[in-house]
Amino acid sequence: MNNRLPALFRWLTFAALLDWLITRTLTRAGVFIPKSPAWITAYQGAAVFGQGASTLAGLLALTALGWVAWQEWPPRRNRAFSLILGGLGGLSLLFLFIPAVGWLAVLNHLLLLVALAVIFWRARQHLWLMVPILALITSSLYQFLPALYEALHLSETPSVTLGLFNLGEMLVVLSALGFGWVAGQGATRREWVLAAIPAIAFTGMFLSVPAMAGIFSIWSVGLTLFLPWPLYTLSVWGTGVAILKAMREKSALGWGILLLASGGYASQLSTQTFYGLIAVWMLVFTLNEADIPQNEPTSRNLQNFRPTHP
Repeated sequence: MNNRLPALFRWLTFAALLDWLITRTLTRAGVFIPKSPAWITAYQGAAVFGQGASTLAGLLALTALGWVAWQEWPPRRNRAFSLILGGLGGLSLLFLFIPAVGWLAVLNHLLLLVALAVIFWRARQHLWLMVPILALITSSLYQFLPALYEALHLSETPSVTLGLFNLGEMLVVLSALGFGWVAGQGATRREWVLAAIPAIAFTGMFLSVPAMAGIFSIWSVGLTLFLPWPLYTLSVWGTGVAILKAMREKSALGWGILLLASGGYASQLSTQTFYGLIAVWMLVFTLNEADIPQNEPTSRNLQNFRPTHP
């Protein structure tokens, strides 16, 4: 992998994509399909394969999170961030044995918010990249407030949560449009045509069976599709263009965008939350590394990951 990121991140993205496309999309879509004996066998095989991919993705996500924490440690100014990432990883392991409720859940969401805030600050030279990070922050706030109310034994959930959810979904769409507008600049005509295929498929499904499209969207990526459908079509198209262009240029931006999409929106699972956190770290790291003059020592690229300009 380029940009001095190890192959671990590429394998994590592969596993996360399988987790997303099989476990959270195909197997759930199979619920609505009449099942013959052959189909049941194929469905069960896909489910088992998807569970294996999910387990592998979880292990790789923890490993990648640990790698990032280790790389952040040498610069003294980044050690607090390393400890936060370590705390998130430790809590996710703890939640394998005890439920994520009460003040432990509050602590987990709080650490995630702080980690995202640090990455958000580092992205300040790339305003378009701050939008997807802000979407993750909004999603985390949406989950943090109910956890805080539960820990405080308050009976009513905060009324602002629905507004936060809708705001986050709007930011997700704006993020995807930004990927196409900025990261997709310089894409070839072939890349624009290929990226239009999933956008057209989404449009066809939404216009023919909008209720089914909404259900699949919630199950797959967590979006309710409450905004006008052309915005979602353009966002799928723009994201596809950015990914294809990045892959052609062998840039880690493509892997970061794919990993970010795999995490979905407002995820309830720590593994999928880690997808988003690691993805935005990858995106910011890749862009900030690209800003470093070529004649500077390459050790700075990895050991001192921070915004290039003061």
